[in-house]
Amino acid sequence: MSRKLRYLSPASAAAALAFSVFYFVGAVSAAQKVLDKSVAAVNGETILLSEYNKIAEPIIEQYKQVAPKDEFSQEKVDELRKKVLDQMVDDRLIIQEAKKHKMRATKRELDNGIQKVKSRFANDAEFRSELSREGISEEKFQKRIEDQLIAMKLIDMEVKSKIAQPGDEETKKVYDNLKLVIDSKPVAGISEEEQRDMETLAKIVKKTFGELVRARHVLIRSSKDDPMKDQITARKKTEDIEQRLKGGEDFSDLAEKYSEDPGSRGRGGDLGYFGHNDMVPEFENSAFSLNVGQTSGIIRTEYGYHIIKVEEKKAPQKITMDLLKNDLKDYIMQKKAEKKYTEWLEALRKKATIKINSLE
Repeated sequence: MSRKLRYLSPASAAAALAFSVFYFVGAVSAAQKVLDKSVAAVNGETILLSEYNKIAEPIIEQYKQVAPKDEFSQEKVDELRKKVLDQMVDDRLIIQEAKKHKMRATKRELDNGIQKVKSRFANDAEFRSELSREGISEEKFQKRIEDQLIAMKLIDMEVKSKIAQPGDEETKKVYDNLKLVIDSKPVAGISEEEQRDMETLAKIVKKTFGELVRARHVLIRSSKDDPMKDQITARKKTEDIEQRLKGGEDFSDLAEKYSEDPGSRGRGGDLGYFGHNDMVPEFENSAFSLNVGQTSGIIRTEYGYHIIKVEEKKAPQKITMDLLKNDLKDYIMQKKAEKKYTEWLEALRKKATIKINSLE
């Protein structure tokens, strides 16, 4: 089976994120409304600060955690806060427009939408607990799901249905440009934005169809800034685990018991598949040099001490038009949809009455 290419432009990713969080925010109580302030009004419909904060704060907190230190600034945080509010305004506009068009969600669609959200929780009790924590009644929750469904129907009608499927000639042109970028050759006759898109796509293609490794690891955290005594203790703990592995104990069991990587510990240290440049160099060099089933010695990285076991490897695939054709058609459709969506939203904004207030 060929590997499936996944491409999502930054603009599409932002829109997808906003849609995923926008419809699961808490209701505002009467007491809150007295103290709350309006951060925006869309055709007379108010967006309250409390609504905005429920969406913006987790996004900004995530940005603070993942942004490189040399790129983080208050200016970028303020820019992100503005983008969140703009997206909320767009969402409100779309729902209003969907209601003007008398869009409706069927009972089956509504039930499926509700079930999709519920499936993110371990059980019904956990789901109801989250509703209670957010201050949302089940009726309110269902209404928000319905709003999302009619918004998506409107987008299908106004955007997706009006885009022509790309032909083979159009797809081949994109493939030829992409191949030039992959081979580090110049591409003539494209804009700076298209060049950036091709570079992003080239990275994804190299990662998707290049050599892949699936590995497990045990991590004992230790920073080179830690006191020497703590570094020695972490090293000794890792050596003890290494000896137990050599004694025949199961790698995944030991990873689940002792690894200090919360992202993989629950899966017995399984990191899934990763490609070149996905991991720090010391880890990557070790993982790609091991044979399937082989376990490394102790590897030191900026995160601490690792022991790695390679579970599977996938050889690189030769990049051909046949291999990428369907994925590139999806990519072209997405880019066209993004352009059409932006133009459609701009038209909605022009005929709307929008008032933006200070977020301070």
